[in-house]
Amino acid sequence: MTIDQTTAKVLTDLLRELSSELDLHYDDHDFHALNSTIETLRRAANLMTDAGHEAPEVYHHVMGRFERATRS
Repeated sequence: MTIDQTTAKVLTDLLRELSSELDLHYDDHDFHALNSTIETLRRAANLMTDAGHEAPEVYHHVMGRFERATRS
């Protein structure tokens, strides 16, 4: 799959903005309520990766927090 540069930029910006908001406004113990949102973020990041683009660092940070918070 290919993604044109405009679409890749918009997806990157959306991933960065939403991930930043989640990081700022949710405590780790609240992350269990974000399953649907996290799954949507994951799908968008997978689209980016499959097309050869990188997801922003804050996305990886939030995904790490989510994994640690929901591990048990």
